[in-house]
Amino acid sequence: PHADAPTMEAEDEIAFERGVFGGLDDVSGEAVRCVPFFAEGELECDVKGKVVVVGRGKVNFVEKARRVVGGGGIGMIVVNTEDALFKCTGAAEDIVIPVVCVKKGEGELLRDGCRVSLRGVQYGVGTLRYTCAVGADGLEVPVGSRGVAVLGGFAVPPPIPSPGVKAASADVDDSNASGSESDDSLGDVDIEKYKAVRNAIKLRLDDDQHDLAGKEEVGDGGERAP
Repeated sequence: PHADAPTMEAEDEIAFERGVFGGLDDVSGEAVRCVPFFAEGELECDVKGKVVVVGRGKVNFVEKARRVVGGGGIGMIVVNTEDALFKCTGAAEDIVIPVVCVKKGEGELLRDGCRVSLRGVQYGVGTLRYTCAVGADGLEVPVGSRGVAVLGGFAVPPPIPSPGVKAASADVDDSNASGSESDDSLGDVDIEKYKAVRNAIKLRLDDDQHDLAGKEEVGDGGERAP
């Protein structure tokens, strides 16, 4: 979808397994994919106050965690090399942030800028909730697109403007506004989708009116009223 197209924010969840070291507190915050991804060297990304997503491999888990803590990260999510959970090993009493592992395929869903929440860390196996922006067609769009709305954890699409009313936006060029009630005045809304919905509603209304007219002409006995 176009970056300016109406979008909504969806929330999903995946499972995680806590490592044998690290903190036990649940955390929530913005996610960032580590650079370098395996945290095998000095971090080149801003991780302060964020939950850091790192890859499994190249260096041990404790070394990764210490680099994350050194940069101010509040949690570390390790993406496994296969689609299975894994208990990150190591011993480090100085690591007080939670260290958890997720499956490879699910870890790839965690993008820069999405919000993540680790729940149930103290129990060893818990739930990681994360958000992502999706378009009207259900496909994910880049994080940060405009028009996103979330209500109670559920995606709420932005209102569709009525014919003749141009969608309000700081980027709209008012010099092109004609004031007509043509379909072109719908702005960024998909014209074909709007027409399909409009026609479906019109057909339903026509059917309802037809049924009502039939009921008025037929009496209780099934014969037409005089």
